[in-house]
Amino acid sequence: MNQTTRDVPRASKSVASRELGSSALAATDAEAVQSCGGLAPGVTDLPIEQIRQIVRLASDQLSALDELSAAVSKAKEIVAASCPKTIPLTPMGRLDAAQQRLDAMVQAVQIVRSPVEKFYDLLSDDQRQRLVAMNSSRKTARRQGPATLGGSNLAAICAQPEGSFTNLPVQRIEQLIGPSAQQQDALNELKKASETAASGLQASCPTEVPQTPAARLDAVEKRLGAVADSLRNIRPELDGFYASLSDEQKAKFNTLGPPTQSASPPHRAAAGTRDE
Repeated sequence: MNQTTRDVPRASKSVASRELGSSALAATDAEAVQSCGGLAPGVTDLPIEQIRQIVRLASDQLSALDELSAAVSKAKEIVAASCPKTIPLTPMGRLDAAQQRLDAMVQAVQIVRSPVEKFYDLLSDDQRQRLVAMNSSRKTARRQGPATLGGSNLAAICAQPEGSFTNLPVQRIEQLIGPSAQQQDALNELKKASETAASGLQASCPTEVPQTPAARLDAVEKRLGAVADSLRNIRPELDGFYASLSDEQKAKFNTLGPPTQSASPPHRAAAGTRDE
């Protein structure tokens, strides 16, 4: 086993470890809840009943809306089933849980896409304008209502931090773990993989918001898939660094929560928004 490089009085080290663990696990818990509820607005939270009341649908359009409602319900179930009931203890467990949530959300987008496209294609220009007006009135009233068709809040999705795995808090890890030279080499490899993953994500969001709901869902799927791929690419280096740690260091690393949002790098978001 590797030994830590710093000697800290046992009592003060124990207190500091408990305090760090409490705050870090709380932050990780909050991150997990947010990930389960807000990865892709406009995919599992469509305002079906509001659309039914405002857009004035014909019978064939109502049938298509019912199909969309059923797809949304199925997508919700898939996403809900992917959310962990407890927060995994280890970084690898948390990464696997994030991977599972992302894969479920991609599946949810795929389930909803065809019904969204079918319903939207049946609408007249006037009905599409009512959809725009419905969403605009909610924004004007500053209500936090669900998005309309097709992941219309794409800019918000692209602006979300990808989490602690692609925004690695290297300095915090070094302060907490006190790595040996060999461990520092493994940490540098993990840092490099994290930076590469974060850089690759910059291309996963469009420079302009797509015109149709189906195209916006395609953009959402691309973004979520890119985040999922970035986690898969980081996993081997995370495994290697974790395996190099002593049991005491692993216990400390397990308590490390996500970095604060202010420490997150800027993300390229779509240039504008559309409300259809």
